[in-house]
Parts: sequence; C-alpha cells; structure tokens
Amino acid sequence: MRWRSGLALICIAGTGAADTLSHVQTWPLSSERRDFGGLSAIEMVDGSAAVVLSDRGAAFALTLDRTTRRVEIDKTTQPHPARDSEGLARSGDTLFFSYEGPGAIVAHDGTEVPPHPDFATYPPNGSLEALAATPDGTIYTLPERSGDPARGFPVYRYRDGAWDIAATLPREGPFLPAGADVGPDGLLYVLERAFTPLGFRSRIRRLDPNAPDTIDTLLTTPAGRHDNLEGLAIWQSESGATCLTMVSDDNFLSVQRTELVEYALTETLASGGTCD
Repeated sequence: MRWRSGLALICIAGTGAADTLSHVQTWPLSSERRDFGGLSAIEMVDGSAAVVLSDRGAAFALTLDRTTRRVEIDKTTQPHPARDSEGLARSGDTLFFSYEGPGAIVAHDGTEVPPHPDFATYPPNGSLEALAATPDGTIYTLPERSGDPARGFPVYRYRDGAWDIAATLPREGPFLPAGADVGPDGLLYVLERAFTPLGFRSRIRRLDPNAPDTIDTLLTTPAGRHDNLEGLAIWQSESGATCLTMVSDDNFLSVQRTELVEYALTETLASGGTCD
C-alpha cells in the first residue's frame, strides 16, 4: 500500500556559515503509518527518490514530486529490522547499513563487513552513527561517542579488505556525529548535532580523508532552526547544484517533527543550478 503525505515548503533565512551553504527548503514529512518516525539516515537515489532508515528498524522508500511538493512513502526492507539501525550509504548498486549495540556494517543482501576491533568497545547507544561510501567501495564510519570530551572522533575507513583510521575529527563543543556522506568532490561531509534547552543545533564539517589536516566548518545553526537532523545525503542535480539533503529524527514524540532539510553549496548555485 502507498502512503501519501502533504509536502509543504517552509523557507528559512540564513545559513550560519557565511555563504558556503545556502538553505534551499524544508519539507515536513508525515504519515499515518505508526512505524514512520525516528529517521536516522537517508540516501538519495537522485533528486526525486530516497531511502530513509528508522532507528527502530523500519526502512522506507520516498518518491518526491518537486513540482507538486508531495511525497509517496513506501515500506522497504533492510537486513536486520530488529536492530538499532543508524547509518545508510550507497556504493554502486549496494546499500550498506550501520548498527549500534554492537557496532556492525551490513550490505543489503545480509553480507557483513568484517568489523574493526574498536567496534566492540563502543557503548550500545554510542556506536556507528554515521556511514558513507564511495563509488569504488570504500566505506567510512564514525561513532557517536568518542569516550572522552577531550578525544576526537576516529574516521574509520574500509578499503581493499582492511580497516584503517583515515583521520580524527576534533571534538569541538557539544556536537556529536549523526550522519555522513561523500560529496561529488570526493570529500567527506559529517553532520553533527547538539541538544540544548532551546532545541537542537546542527553542524556540518568537511574534510579530505587523504589529507585531513584541514577541516572546514560549512554550517552551524542556532538552537531550534531545525529539528534533530541525523541523516545526510549529498547529490548533484541535473542543473549542476551540489545539494545536501538531511532528515530529522522525531524520536516518535509529538513535540518534535520529521522533516527533510536541504542546503546547497552556494558556489554551485551561482551559475543557475538548483536542487529541483
């Protein structure tokens, strides 16, 4: 059965990070499905289709009509629907899923990526929160917790059948990793979030895993600008814009909201590119 929800457009001014990113649009999502919520990951197929993942194991395929501002929500499958699923990444035709408690990465056909020894040391609710992959099959993942406020977050990299730590993302302020993706520029973008009494804050940082000495902060939002953004997907539109689509986790609470939030690299909009 197909479920439809209204897709309203909300404009929010400002980016909080100079002109590196421009806010494009925010789309509230709703469904009568009782299991639709807690969205912790997103992977865009293209500008009109996405897969989103709930931290309670449900997975959904979204079909976005950017002309009528409507979305179709279909139930889809994932390898371990009984587990706490937090990350989602695509390499070619393969979808990868990351899980907490214990940390694991599994392809959509059930094949498990051999774990790094560190994965067993993370707490059940502080493990593999962010997941990204490149077209050549390289996988990146970050834990939600580093174990110490003074310790950075290791960026684990799996390639050619082996793990290494490509970089360490400095732990700055109250932000914790929530999502990640590799952009068309080959750089790793990390979405972080922080909770405050006035609402959630979001931050996006970018680094080159092969030369990680420089880390750019692209976006830092004030409290309450968006809800609890946890998933990040980066895609390039036909008109040439580099678009960052994020999804929020409402924790199945009526006081929170499920929404898609889109930004774009401002430089890619200058020549007329759009995310539509």
